[in-house]
Amino acid sequence: MSKKQDSAGDIGVFPGSALPEAVAAVIAAIETDIIRSRILPRNRLIEDHLMEDYQAKRHVVRAALVELQRLGVVVKPPHLGAQIRRFDEATLGALYHMRSVLHQAAVDLMPMPPAPPRLQALEAARDAHAAAVLTGDLIAIHRTNMAFHRVLYGLCDNPYLAESIRLHDWLSFPARAYGIADAGALAQACEEHAAMVESLRRGDRPTLGALALEHMDRARRLYVGKFLTR
Repeated sequence: MSKKQDSAGDIGVFPGSALPEAVAAVIAAIETDIIRSRILPRNRLIEDHLMEDYQAKRHVVRAALVELQRLGVVVKPPHLGAQIRRFDEATLGALYHMRSVLHQAAVDLMPMPPAPPRLQALEAARDAHAAAVLTGDLIAIHRTNMAFHRVLYGLCDNPYLAESIRLHDWLSFPARAYGIADAGALAQACEEHAAMVESLRRGDRPTLGALALEHMDRARRLYVGKFLTR
């Protein structure tokens, strides 16, 4: 595998069962190239090219594409082959409306404040993301951000709601990926993670709800500005 695939790492961010290491590495490589804007919405994902780029066997590339299709990152329109999902304004608006409903529902169910061990776990996830930001490792930034959200929304203690949020996080990845490398957005994300933890510590549910929605919506606005504004 090429150097950019070394961070395949936390397979636990994927819904469902653990993936083979080689498949996870190709997925991480594709994710990184999306984040770096090397792969843009509706770019075709040609197996032969991916095999060459990521030094992977065909069955591994195919398995990675199948998993990304299952997560909603990749689509396969008839006669066009695999490509990264592209949103129009209507579908993006519908997706983010659903995400806002799910996030607010989770916030409404969270204990305020959470038990100290659970708050400490969230603090550890916050610190891991902040440390990843300092390294500049884009896939680590992405994965630790997902992990922070998984711990945060897991506080709702409704596993079906938490899993729905995680699945919608992946559905939105083709939209929010392009903000992961944005320095300003990253700095703001770190500040908001810290503010979310503090609002939980204080038992301030309204502030947490507002932070959760604003935190989520910034990536949508970046995508609109990059791909949907003429």
